[in-house]
This record gives sequence, structure tokens and C-alpha cells, in this order.
Amino acid sequence: MERVEILEELRTIIVETRGVDEEEVVEGATLFEALGLESIDFLEISFRMEESFGFPFPTDDLGEIMNSVGENSTTEDVTTALDKLENDFHMKFDRSAIDGVSPFDADKLRDSVLSLFTVGALVDFVEARGA
Repeated sequence: MERVEILEELRTIIVETRGVDEEEVVEGATLFEALGLESIDFLEISFRMEESFGFPFPTDDLGEIMNSVGENSTTEDVTTALDKLENDFHMKFDRSAIDGVSPFDADKLRDSVLSLFTVGALVDFVEARGA
């Protein structure tokens, strides 16, 4: 599947799941901030991705990684979690969102990590899996 085809399929899934406008679902759109996804929406999208692309999205592993970025996390914890996402899930991130975030500001750190989850990161994952 070509990248543009993956994006179109993801656009359909996200629009039908979240009810956003098609024009909003672009590669740079953040899933949680710009598109307003909540964790239940993300689960629904991951199930629909499995149906469409034929392989599971590792939500349990992703949840474990995200939970490691919690109240007592440091920027080192975040870097480790992002390394795991990039290595294990082939998701690419612009890490500038976490640059300069205080390692003692857990809420800002979590929000910064959530801002890294974009439509393009999902496309990267599907593309790397060879859909």
C-alpha cells in the first residue's frame, strides 16, 4: 500500500470514529490535541486499523509505554519511551515538543508526549508493517 492510500484509509477511520472533518485529518494533525481523541477513541481506531490493514496495533504495549510517562517521570523516562516507540513500532517523532520541558513538570511532560502522536506517526507505523 502506498503512503497516500494508508493516509486515506486512516482518514476514513478517524472521521468515522471521531466525527471530525476530513480536511482536519492530515499527517501533521495531533491525535489528542488537534483531533480531540480520547483514549477510548484511540482504542476504537486501533481496532479498525487491525480490520483494515490486517495486523494488530499493539495497544497494550503502547499503554504500558505511555503509563511509564507519569507523575514521577523524567525527561530520561520520556526519551526511553520514545526510543521504544520508534524502535518497536516504527513511529517517527519530532522530539522538539519535549525540548526544554522541565523534568519535574509531569503534566507538561505527558502533554508534550501526547502531542507527538500524529496522523503521520500512525501512517509510519502502518507503512513500516508493510500494509
